[in-house]
Amino acid sequence: MKKILICMFVALFSFASTHIYAYDARQSSGETQKSYSAKGEVIAVDKGSSKVKLKHDAIPELKWPAMTMFFKVADKLLLDTVQVGDRVEFEFVKVNGSGPQITHIKTLK
Repeated sequence: MKKILICMFVALFSFASTHIYAYDARQSSGETQKSYSAKGEVIAVDKGSSKVKLKHDAIPELKWPAMTMFFKVADKLLLDTVQVGDRVEFEFVKVNGSGPQITHIKTLK
């Protein structure tokens, strides 16, 4: 009986610690990261690297001045919706260790 209780305790502890670890991984992976939006102009599209170079307006929330920089895209298919010279509105998240990543982008008329 004592062995059964010990086995049950070990199994329960293993199950709980696995779920706690998974929860921490989701938190640190950016699942709940804040999204930012901005407007800009497409300067270059690099489909091979899944990046787009944007000349964007200032982003006061992040205290970023207007500048030109590359953004990775979360989905390579987003690059098919824009071309050099397009004025765009986009949303992005800041991903630790790899910079900002665009989650949505659309051309402005």
